[in-house]
Amino acid sequence: MRRPDKMPTRKQKHLILAAASAACLVTMLSGCLGGSHATGQAPTATVSTAQAGSAPVTSASAGSAPASSDPAASAAAAPSFTVTGVNPVLPNGSQDTNDQAPGTVCDKTKFSADKTLGAEIAAGFALDGFPVASGLLTHFLAGDGTKVAFPPGSAIARQARASSAFRALDREVQQAILSRLRAGPDLTRVNLPAAQLPMVAFESESSDLYWGFRGTQGLTVTGHGRLANGRWTGTLTYVMRDSYGFPVSDTLAGFGPPMRYLQTVCGAPLHSGGARWFPDSITVTVPFSLPA
Repeated sequence: MRRPDKMPTRKQKHLILAAASAACLVTMLSGCLGGSHATGQAPTATVSTAQAGSAPVTSASAGSAPASSDPAASAAAAPSFTVTGVNPVLPNGSQDTNDQAPGTVCDKTKFSADKTLGAEIAAGFALDGFPVASGLLTHFLAGDGTKVAFPPGSAIARQARASSAFRALDREVQQAILSRLRAGPDLTRVNLPAAQLPMVAFESESSDLYWGFRGTQGLTVTGHGRLANGRWTGTLTYVMRDSYGFPVSDTLAGFGPPMRYLQTVCGAPLHSGGARWFPDSITVTVPFSLPA
């Protein structure tokens, strides 16, 4: 931003005016104004009142620049940026419904046995310390298909943020953002393509993340920040998206196939009491702080 011309301060103007008035007074006393000496009257200075709140201006300064001037332009705001990026969840086998089982009939005996098995597995998850996995499987068995979202600060979001899989993802995304910022110093919007937004695979079988999510299927990133003291600083928010369901290839310790049977052959809403896939997500917010 262009710097404004340097202007004298109000205090400097007062000193200049005072000096001019004093010089004129000395000159008049020494006889430079003969008319005043002839009458014996002391010279007077006429004072006019400026606008309310401003300093008075003497008549000696008439025609000179006004006491007040335009304020100097404020310092330029620090450069800022926003981040957006979407890698959407695409249609996949986890979202299969009864349409993927044409011509098949839901066997009531198998349906009842698989439903009981699912409830037992959900209870086992809870006993083993995997409450999210238990809740997600229970929601799947209920068959209403409504979305489940875990916000920042939730227990599972904190686990995700601390996981090595997410930390690797975060480093990759932050470096992609930094590269864009360094390439264009005046850039204010960083739009990340899907290719720079990888999926996350939670592979530790001793975690709630594995039994509840395993591999995610979509990612949305948003954020904002600014340049301060030689660093780009701000926050990023990740929404890791998934489709909770059982594709053909998901054996999952042996209970994948019976859960898929409930999802497809006996799937809701066509079959009362059947299971149904649903979208779920985990949201994590992290700081962004890298050297410019």
